[in-house]
Amino acid sequence: MHVLDAVTAVAARLHAAGITWRLSGSAGRLLLGGSVLPGDVDVEVAACDAAAAANALGLPTPGPTQGGGWSSHRSEGMVGGVTVDLSAGLEVRGPGGVLRADDAATVATPLAGDWVQVVAPGESVARAVVAGDVVRERRARAALPSDAAAALAYAESRIAAAASAAR
Repeated sequence: MHVLDAVTAVAARLHAAGITWRLSGSAGRLLLGGSVLPGDVDVEVAACDAAAAANALGLPTPGPTQGGGWSSHRSEGMVGGVTVDLSAGLEVRGPGGVLRADDAATVATPLAGDWVQVVAPGESVARAVVAGDVVRERRARAALPSDAAAALAYAESRIAAAASAAR
């Protein structure tokens, strides 16, 4: 199964279960028109939806994970032969403040007769800056669309919000 077919299957399952979710990572960038070859599907949900989302996707019950300032409840498994990485209640804490994924802007993007909420370009830059992860920030900036002005303006607004939340 192709990654976008897996995203379509994920969307159908989560929508049928009534779960609000966001697509992030390289599959999200692909859906927004980026020239990437995703190896998995990254899904984000609110912490309160962790178990229901995992159940809808046929994944193991999410467990707590932390590292590098990132924390969430995560689960991983396969949907149609493609790895799906589920993160619930994702939060980034670091020198730049506190950033909660649930507050991220999304871009409604059509896919196979449905709409998928894709995490806004620039969110990955904001998360990396807040975490103080220079390597991740470089990768995130390199993955921005060629017209990155709006994405960078969004990232700056999220970085400012993270700094404010930490006060």
